[in-house]
Amino acid sequence: MDTPGALYGFAPPTLTGHTVKIPGWTGRLRIAHITDLHFGVVTPMAIQREAVAQVNAAKPQLTVLTGDFICRGRSFLDRMTETLSAIDGPKLAVLGNHDHWSDGPGVRAALERAEVEVLENAWTRFGVGEDALPIVGLDDYGTDHHDVDLATKGLGATPALALSHNPESAPLLWGRGGPKVVLSGHTHGGQLHVQGWTEAIWRKLVNVKYLSGFYTEEGFQVYVNPGVGASVVPWRYGRPAMRTVSVLNLEGG
Repeated sequence: MDTPGALYGFAPPTLTGHTVKIPGWTGRLRIAHITDLHFGVVTPMAIQREAVAQVNAAKPQLTVLTGDFICRGRSFLDRMTETLSAIDGPKLAVLGNHDHWSDGPGVRAALERAEVEVLENAWTRFGVGEDALPIVGLDDYGTDHHDVDLATKGLGATPALALSHNPESAPLLWGRGGPKVVLSGHTHGGQLHVQGWTEAIWRKLVNVKYLSGFYTEEGFQVYVNPGVGASVVPWRYGRPAMRTVSVLNLEGG
């Protein structure tokens, strides 16, 4: 069932596909984007394993993961490593607020054991030659681990993709000129989403502007992936909050 009022209790993630243009870049790249896996007691591991299976079936050139790997505590780190090790191909990640609340260095080490490269206020290039895409990784904005100057040091105005767990950091990255598109998570699409009400509540009470999907401002974009896992309660309600694995076909714009 896929209706605006659907209850996505323990339903598997939905695979979505989008074409995303990066102005000034000349290449093409197929990536998978997963976020907010929340390994722990709230989200059944069958859901996280299904997300990995969907990524592998999509055959991306690169998989990016935008934080909140853990729900709380350290007890699921080994299972997280085992699950993420099964993702085929190269993997890049940034940490989220739950990761830092639990054990940031421990989560990073567990990711590295799964052959995931963690970008902590740093950037790298993916690809070969002139079409290589700079990818910026901003550490978590909500827990004040972010450093935009350090993350974009030496990048200048070169067109880039950015990864940042909290979408509210997107304007800070856009302000540096290089990052044209920001991929985020964090919000779970509201998790329990009632059309019209959820957006208003999040905006008024917690000052959240970017809740779910694509937002464009002055030629820059942020994509808020609703993510895979859950926190506090295991359910998701409403289409903007459905569990999501995204395949993004990046191309020059």
